[in-house]
Amino acid sequence: MGLFQPTESNILDATTEDYENLRVGDAKTERDGRQVTISATARYKPENEDEYETDQWGYTETDYQEAFALTDLSEEEAALVEEFVPVVVEEADGFAGFRDNATKTNSLIDRLKAITLPDPDDVADDLRRYIEVKKRAEELDEKIEKTDRLIDEIVYDLYDLTDEEIEIVEESVADD
Repeated sequence: MGLFQPTESNILDATTEDYENLRVGDAKTERDGRQVTISATARYKPENEDEYETDQWGYTETDYQEAFALTDLSEEEAALVEEFVPVVVEEADGFAGFRDNATKTNSLIDRLKAITLPDPDDVADDLRRYIEVKKRAEELDEKIEKTDRLIDEIVYDLYDLTDEEIEIVEESVADD
């Protein structure tokens, strides 16, 4: 398995020496064949909270930054990394060896690299079932969205709404 990190440094390379209370906020994966790119957001307390949008605890969160890419994975390893890493980050608290906080010597990238993946052979059947169920759920979501659009069209026709009225209704619903 190969490992590629971005050539430009970003906040994921930082430690608590650089940012107070630095931690991983969220993670996502992007798969391209046998390569999986892992990206994450960083949460920290900015020195001047007025310059940033912060939550009720005074934290700000960055956009997703590329942490690294794993290459030359088998199909099973790529599927496992793609599905497992976001779950591990969401669970945090030591699950799969992952801690979400940086330290003075460990960056967020170091934390992401420390994730312990299960042996693909040990979870192959469960992973296959998970991927099948996820695919089916995505198909059902698409059907639900299509059905919702069809219902909307029927209602618009039933009430003989103009394009302008339809736009007003859709903007109203979008704001909710």
